[in-house]
Amino acid sequence: MIKLVIADDEPLIQIGLRSMIDWSALSIEICGTASNGDTAWELINNHRPEIVITDIQMPCSSGLELGKRCIKELGRLPVFIILTSFEDFQYAREALSFRAVDYLVKIDLSPESLTESVKKAIEQVELIRQKHPEFRDSRQSLLMFQERFYIKLLNNLFESREQFQLQQQQFEIPLNAEAYAAASIQFIPAPGNKAGIPSAGQDIPLNIYNQTLQMFQELLSKYIPCHVLALDTHFLAAVFLLNNGYTGDWKSHVRNALESTAEMLYNYYNVSFLTSIGGLVQDPLELSSSYSDSRQILPCLSEETPVLFCDEHSDMSKLRNVFSMSLFRDDISRAFQELDESALRAIIDTIQGLLGKDRVHFSQALDAASNILHFAMTLLPDGPDIIGNIFREEPDTYRSLYHLKSIPAIISWLSRLEEGLCLSFEDKKKSHQNSLAILCCQYIHEHIHERIFLQDIADTFGISPNYLSQLFKKHMNVGLSEYITNQKIDESKKLLKETNLKIYEISDRLGFESSFYFSKVFKKITGVSPKDYRNRP
Repeated sequence: MIKLVIADDEPLIQIGLRSMIDWSALSIEICGTASNGDTAWELINNHRPEIVITDIQMPCSSGLELGKRCIKELGRLPVFIILTSFEDFQYAREALSFRAVDYLVKIDLSPESLTESVKKAIEQVELIRQKHPEFRDSRQSLLMFQERFYIKLLNNLFESREQFQLQQQQFEIPLNAEAYAAASIQFIPAPGNKAGIPSAGQDIPLNIYNQTLQMFQELLSKYIPCHVLALDTHFLAAVFLLNNGYTGDWKSHVRNALESTAEMLYNYYNVSFLTSIGGLVQDPLELSSSYSDSRQILPCLSEETPVLFCDEHSDMSKLRNVFSMSLFRDDISRAFQELDESALRAIIDTIQGLLGKDRVHFSQALDAASNILHFAMTLLPDGPDIIGNIFREEPDTYRSLYHLKSIPAIISWLSRLEEGLCLSFEDKKKSHQNSLAILCCQYIHEHIHERIFLQDIADTFGISPNYLSQLFKKHMNVGLSEYITNQKIDESKKLLKETNLKIYEISDRLGFESSFYFSKVFKKITGVSPKDYRNRP
């Protein structure tokens, strides 16, 4: 989806823009709203939207100043739609000077005029992507991997601390707090709510759900630093980042943030939510234990107790799961990353066997099944579409899981999920492998001035080195090591012709072991030495 930021100092304008048209129908996600130019700049830096709708006159910095700053520091994206209360040609001329795609007067704004302007902006975005491949889906790929990162973190699916740190750096994950806590969140639509959301247990229209989710994310993050992860249209997860001022009485800060968010969300959408929070941890790799505890007590929540911390539950020790999903870490990673049917069957069959034992409680069986569901939804390409198709004949689609009343029913539901996923794997495998090969090429281009190791690339994308080598050669018709070497030699040719760097400096810049080895490889590929190549006319 295309990301969009709204910047206007009038709250009613912000709300009006959000609700005036069906954004999801245009494949647009509103990733933030700002009431001044400085806040808008922060949102743009954090989310890198393709489109910005901004008022021309705002506190701190104007919409014109914001647009010019984006052109100077970010380049061709985002594109801008300018709003103003003043019909002044001078403003329009200035807006067009930084390639704003349209200029709208607020008093004349209508769903039709807004839709027309947004479609112009989308066309401009697509044109930029066609002419400049560096903008083509790169941000969307980053966001996808960020979501996968949090799923792996919350479910203890990292193979090592080194892999965790590498992906954290590669995918720009801000985990540098003093302490952390994880939460499980469930949306509870109320009957006859203002936004037209159906009652609990019914499907929520995607456009309404997206609006609710975006407002929830924005409001909660304003009260406390956090990352919110959508699991499906009923359940979310959150990671709270707690620094000075929060860690002392952290539970009060988290509770206040949730209650303030709940009040505003209910006032606008008439939607409430239940939140269970796990224990405080200092190491982000321990967030899986905090998240596991939060999931265990989620069924204990009610309208009377909408927020609950795990240490406030008297029977927490009885609720702790008898097995951890981390036991299946390697198989889960391989099955979903490689679309491996046999690995998936082994995982689900083993889990079904564990669920059939007497010592497993119903809440634990439901938790295990929903874990697999959320892995599939977030780790698979087009996961929501695949899962929705598997359960398309159910009135409540895949959410039929949450209406089951017994462990045998959950085991049967898992069998249906298993069969549907395995059938979809073969269709998806080719395009998925091709996407991974393209992302691998992108990684190599971005790290061309470093020493590139197969293990680092594999760790970045969460797949095995052997599998990465095989699929890369299959789809690129060249071995990975050979491709890396060829790309480095191509880059060295540019440096030899366009700079005055010495041979050993170029060798060092491109991550070769020595200038002697660089010269040897260069001559093997080009037929001449680096020195002779530079001196050629």
